[in-house]
Amino acid sequence: METVLHTAPEVSIVGRPNVGKSTLFNRIIGRRMAIVDDRPGVTRDSLAAECRILGKRCMLVDTGGLSSFRRKSEIEQGVDRQILASMKRAALCLFVVDLQAGVVPEDVHVAETLRRTGAEVLLVGNKADGERHDRTSAEFSELALGEPFPVSALHGRNILDLLEAVAARLPETRERTDEERIRIAIVGRPNVGKSSITNAVLGQERCIVSAEPGTTRDSISCDFSWDGVPFTIVDTAGQRRRKSKADDIEYYSISRARSAIKRSNLCVLVLDAEQGLTEGDKRIASAIQEFDRGFLIAVNKMDLIKNPNMDYFIKNLLTDAPFLRNTPILFVSAMHREGMDSILKHAVDIHDRMFTLLPQDLLENLIYDIRAMFSPRSQGRLIGEIKGVLHDKVDPPRIVLQVNDSELFPPDYMKLIENRIREAFNLAGVPLQLEAIGKPKMKNKKRKK
Repeated sequence: METVLHTAPEVSIVGRPNVGKSTLFNRIIGRRMAIVDDRPGVTRDSLAAECRILGKRCMLVDTGGLSSFRRKSEIEQGVDRQILASMKRAALCLFVVDLQAGVVPEDVHVAETLRRTGAEVLLVGNKADGERHDRTSAEFSELALGEPFPVSALHGRNILDLLEAVAARLPETRERTDEERIRIAIVGRPNVGKSSITNAVLGQERCIVSAEPGTTRDSISCDFSWDGVPFTIVDTAGQRRRKSKADDIEYYSISRARSAIKRSNLCVLVLDAEQGLTEGDKRIASAIQEFDRGFLIAVNKMDLIKNPNMDYFIKNLLTDAPFLRNTPILFVSAMHREGMDSILKHAVDIHDRMFTLLPQDLLENLIYDIRAMFSPRSQGRLIGEIKGVLHDKVDPPRIVLQVNDSELFPPDYMKLIENRIREAFNLAGVPLQLEAIGKPKMKNKKRKK
């Protein structure tokens, strides 16, 4: 089935490295979403956020720095391709220059690139921390893009005036009606193919793909629809080590990935078919379960495996990590775009079950059948009894057992009930909260002699 991208008018923030593009992006959207660091080249993937600028809806995009160096790494070439694609898509490009540094050759290169794309451009002079820098803005006339609009993204100077100029150049848009959007987070260790899967699902290169671990640093989101269902897919940074051992950039990458998990409806944990399940994968899986998110596993790079034995792979995985027994496992190849529709179909199914109440009569019959076959704990003459059952909430689903004494329903018995419910109602990949509520009975005190 066809994947269709749909976004609001795009406003792309472009410029050479380290001129404050990410700071301006954060200032406009009103929160710290883009990673800001003094080192050039921190922003790689284009980071997008839907926002309103003086009442007009747009998709604001923070791009990587466009440089004119001839010899570039694979990642730098991917950054350049993304910037050019964003320039071509954008309704407006905010070309950011550094007023304190003046015009440099890389600014000229960006200006020439913008002219070739035919994009509408608003020149923004950042780091205007006083009138002195306002007066020096005339030297930027050689860029032939008009005088720069002086702002200080760090301190907020002239930002409101800039927003008025941007809003005047944006078209009016209709309100979006697809509120039932499914938000998927693509998570996993570095270099397992998360960005490749995101690109394969979207049908175009929206995330940089490289063999170098740690290429993706921010969480990159994109809206699309599949089979008429609206989605947001989020490509997250690879989680390689614990927060306590990460540097500043990697710390924010890990934090953003965890935040993306928390905000998602469900997560796709990407595994490398050649490496199988690692301890790092287990930590990520635990985070997904900690936040009670929908969960499925995509085993990527199957094109590299000769004569694959899927049953053997699953058996080993579940032996090593039995807590994943209720998680759907899909075998895919992002390189050949195989299995992408299966990921989305499972995502729709899991999402629907997360938001659907189970039939009360069938649930009651199942619980009482379990009670008849398997007795809970007893204490003296007191035997555990189930007085009622209720599925009282969704996302995540919660089922409450009304019992005579909660202490007579230990974790192993509750797990037995959970597994039977999952099996009966096909809840693979669906988080399920199961609680036994009942006041513990008073223990008989020993008689004094």
